[in-house]
Amino acid sequence: MDSTIRNKTISGVIWKAMESGGNQLVKLVISVVLARLLDPKNYTTLAAMMIIIDLADTVVKRGFVTSLVQRKDADNVDFSSVLWIMLAIASIFYTILYFVAPSLSQVYKDPLFVPALRIIALSLFFGAFNSVQGAIIQRKLEFRLFCISTLFTTLISGAIGIWMAYRGYGMWALVAQQIIGSFSNVIILWLLDRWKPSLVFSLEKAKLHFSFGWKLLLSSLLDKGYNSISGLIIGARFTDNSLAFYSRGKQYAGMISENLNSVALSVLFPAYARHQDDVGRVREMVRKTNRSTSLMIVPMMVGLAAVATPFVHILLTDKWLPTVPYLQMMCIAYVFYPMEATDLQALLALGRSDIYLKTEIIKKVFGLSALAVSVFYFQTAIAISWSYVITCVFSMIVTMVYMKKLFVYRWRDQIWDMMPPVLLSAVMWGAVYAASLLPIPELPRLILQVVCGIAVYLGLAVLLKLESFQYLWTSMKAYITKNRKTPASACGPDDFNPDDSSDIT
Repeated sequence: MDSTIRNKTISGVIWKAMESGGNQLVKLVISVVLARLLDPKNYTTLAAMMIIIDLADTVVKRGFVTSLVQRKDADNVDFSSVLWIMLAIASIFYTILYFVAPSLSQVYKDPLFVPALRIIALSLFFGAFNSVQGAIIQRKLEFRLFCISTLFTTLISGAIGIWMAYRGYGMWALVAQQIIGSFSNVIILWLLDRWKPSLVFSLEKAKLHFSFGWKLLLSSLLDKGYNSISGLIIGARFTDNSLAFYSRGKQYAGMISENLNSVALSVLFPAYARHQDDVGRVREMVRKTNRSTSLMIVPMMVGLAAVATPFVHILLTDKWLPTVPYLQMMCIAYVFYPMEATDLQALLALGRSDIYLKTEIIKKVFGLSALAVSVFYFQTAIAISWSYVITCVFSMIVTMVYMKKLFVYRWRDQIWDMMPPVLLSAVMWGAVYAASLLPIPELPRLILQVVCGIAVYLGLAVLLKLESFQYLWTSMKAYITKNRKTPASACGPDDFNPDDSSDIT
């Protein structure tokens, strides 16, 4: 990787890490406060609605946005054309959801379902604007704008949600948090970035992006659809707030794994795309990413699973304790997420959305089969969750097969890249478990468990001179040293014109 791209990539990772870390910390605090103020029933209804909205949102923007980032020659006509298409699709889906809301409310038996869904569905329009703005920012690796917008959005929407929950608005506090967050992000990004949509539309450009994006869209629908089906079945089949507990467990596990992994992938996907003609270089970049993300995510998932009970009890109170087994299962599932997600991004960077679609079809056929067995044979929410874990393991295996075929990324290399963090995390788990046996109050014991886990893991990484740890440490030191000498060189140009591809190649 040349020095300019390397510096911009490292700078992007740092800003993205600040955004993701700061945002997730704020979100965690907000979610804890809201969970204490509200009843799990409020979350059950919201979770069902958000599953539906996420599916519609996937159709609106998935595929097109990735195409904008992937294409080197995209200009303002591309961005504006894609935006108008997404707004048209959003209008169609909003109309559909508006009229089917009464029928859906009968399934979940909540009179507030209809007005709440109609309000939250407005986020489809805001999401279209946010996704195009985000694609432009991602192309120029200017992630400081994401950092600013995300933190402000989370603080504004969270503060309003907490105030409404405290005033007794119940589920409406959660609805307001969602819609205000989506809307305020549009406004903030428009204030921070100078791009605005133009009244132009090119059918040729639209067809070009659709030719790449439709396979990715279908792939995403399969993925979202499968992930959503589990929640929808739990919400419709079980009336004991199992959906709230399932969603909360998935949220906290995903809050760490998905967001930390996105720090790397959102920055590295454009970097992969820059070298899409050099398979060997992309393979080595993927290997470094796999080692680095596994180094961070695997111990966090293992650690969170180990302290799940005191974590939930202290932060959310007794009423949320049924969340614990769901949280632990999701932690197991997300251990396998970093490698699969990174490998899939490499496929997309090469423009192989056809292979991406093929892998999704294979994985989801297996996943639906496992889900059917859990629903009709075991008939418990826990069993449905276990089917998700099993599918995650299978999904990683399928992705590994295609990485071997397309990148000559051998099985043993893929397993070896992930194995050191797994082994170190196993030792760390032993230390965390030992600390849990101490006869001291719950909160100090939880803090001690976390400190012991971090100390053991980092200590072993340094002692064993783990390659991925040394790579991350060296890269960070090199970036800091260079930035002290020439601060402006690390971030690249502050201004970006979508019509000028020189800024992004």
